[in-house]
Amino acid sequence: METVNEARIKVRIDKKIADLKNKYYEKRKFDKKYENLRINSIDFFRGLLVIFTIFLISQGFGKNIEPDFLVSKWNGFNIADTILPFFLLTMGMSIPFYVKKNHQDGKLISEIRKHILIRAITIFIIGIIYSMLFLPAKGMIRLTGPYQLLAINYLICSMIYTAFLKKRIKNNALTYIFISLASILSVIFTIVAFKNGIEIDKSIFTSLDKSILKGFASIKEADPEGLLASFSAIPLTMYGLSIGCILNKKHIEHKKYIRYKRTHKVKEDGFSKENILKDIKSRLNAKSIKSLLSNYYRINNEAKKLVNLFVIGSLMYILSLIIGIWIPMNRNVFSLPFVLRVSSIMFFLIDILYILFDIIKLDFATKLIRKTGQNAIFVVIFVSVVNGLINLIRIKSIYTGTWLSFNNWFTTDFILPVTGIEKATTVYAFVLTIIWVLLLNLLDKYDIKINI
Repeated sequence: METVNEARIKVRIDKKIADLKNKYYEKRKFDKKYENLRINSIDFFRGLLVIFTIFLISQGFGKNIEPDFLVSKWNGFNIADTILPFFLLTMGMSIPFYVKKNHQDGKLISEIRKHILIRAITIFIIGIIYSMLFLPAKGMIRLTGPYQLLAINYLICSMIYTAFLKKRIKNNALTYIFISLASILSVIFTIVAFKNGIEIDKSIFTSLDKSILKGFASIKEADPEGLLASFSAIPLTMYGLSIGCILNKKHIEHKKYIRYKRTHKVKEDGFSKENILKDIKSRLNAKSIKSLLSNYYRINNEAKKLVNLFVIGSLMYILSLIIGIWIPMNRNVFSLPFVLRVSSIMFFLIDILYILFDIIKLDFATKLIRKTGQNAIFVVIFVSVVNGLINLIRIKSIYTGTWLSFNNWFTTDFILPVTGIEKATTVYAFVLTIIWVLLLNLLDKYDIKINI
């Protein structure tokens, strides 16, 4: 009887494995079919983020990490503060192209939404498991975390984007709709966060996490991916969506151009108050602006995208400087100046990367990074698990005479004597990241793509 049951179980397991293989190959075939819709600059930047994430999770001494590689305790702006926001922005940029390739494949918006929901739930569950394994909580399990935040943002912003598509609103308009929505939401959440003051103990964000999450919250005083923070991060995803809409713009055929002759009184009749006012009125009126916008479409389609990215990024950067005079940069609550500053940097970076990888089509020594970017969640989780397993190994240090986890032992016995305690953990992380990058060549060699 047991042999029959075992045989049935084996058949079921084999069937499940076969189904998973078929789904994997179908997904690969689907991705190959619409490979032309991929934006290489997005994949490249996501790959760089993954590599830097590997660097951050591969530190040697847990208690001697350089401050720049830690998320700010409260107000501040470190390198580590930008990683999750940049992932949110790249996720937002990818949404229009994910929807586009599925729509071109004949799927209805309702079907695409179903896939989005399943994907968001999958990422959320992965986030809970990841939090259990790698993110210490005050109690047993930390309910919030970076993947949960990504899942919430992905679901909400994707649903809003597809809702606008059902209304047949074009990408050109969606760019400014998402910028407007993001700005309004960021202002609201910033007001809520600092309503009682800018100190950590006065923030509604921290008090809400403490009262609701209690023992299931982060061990930090402020949860950087707390309950309200998961929603105050939405403006970043929306700014990313606006970039995606810019890059997804179609060339407008048979566009009508409006002609408008502007005065040049100062140039022709000399400098005077009256002539200045006439020239200003000649330029700042409805017909003049319509003419400028109309003739803007004479510019090469790719050049328009680059101009848009640069102009919007510049405005965001200037606003972040001005607003930052009164409101602090804060990653934990995703304050308005923080959101604007990180988004402006992304606008500038994508502007440059789009020229290199999507216009010039630069390919030398970049394929590995792009392939890493296409496997982002899988790579980060895999590296985290392997690093965790390696650190279960305990070795006796010849210097301290104590048994240490592998990362502490290697850093203490081989790196610390050379670099000193200040740089030891950074050097260890750098060495380990290089090893991981070399191993990631396998993704390219065997054309592996596990896109969660």
